Amino acid sequence: MPCDRPMQHAALPLNDAEEDAFLELFNLSFGKAAATLSEMVDAEVSLSLPCFALLPQADVTQLLRDLYGTSIRMVYLPHRFVFDGGEEVPGTAVLLIRAAEVTHFLEALYGTPIPEEMAMQVEEEAFRSAADILLYTCVSSLSAFFSSEIASENPIYFKGSPENLSSHPLVGDGQEDLLLLRIDFKLLGKGVAGSLLTWLDGGHLPSLRVEIARYITRCLG
Repeated sequence: MPCDRPMQHAALPLNDAEEDAFLELFNLSFGKAAATLSEMVDAEVSLSLPCFALLPQADVTQLLRDLYGTSIRMVYLPHRFVFDGGEEVPGTAVLLIRAAEVTHFLEALYGTPIPEEMAMQVEEEAFRSAADILLYTCVSSLSAFFSSEIASENPIYFKGSPENLSSHPLVGDGQEDLLLLRIDFKLLGKGVAGSLLTWLDGGHLPSLRVEIARYITRCLG
């Protein structure tokens, strides 16, 4: 099930039932976040189909540049899913838009045109506050589907070129591949498009497969 702008990726070590269940989980969690966003901006939110890829952390920068250009605004929320028995799966939830659409996004949030000088002053706080609600909605709903606990950190704001992300700890220790899930969105009538993403440490795929199997069992039961 491709996004509007599909990602190139290696085959994932999941069978068809696991892949379908995994995408369903993220589609539901992203859908809850999109409903929250719709209420925040008083506009309909259009979502692409979800897509995912397993790729080296070093490739994330190039992927973001290919998709969104050389200047982005991003808030990311580091978190961990904590399962029964103490198993933890680290991840990062992300809200991302192009820099050129920041003013439109702020206008959608505030419901009124924002003077350029004011936009520069309120951009980080407004973007971080909105993303905090959206990303926690996404992560907490996914945690509920997994029947796990969740431990999250404070959201982190990023402004600049994707190349500068190399100094940011996206997830894990940089040694394992990332399981990257993405849904693109548009705020209809607002001139804003962006993406909601989740990066999970690919080294924990065996644990995730166990939790996906439990989810499938609960659904069938």
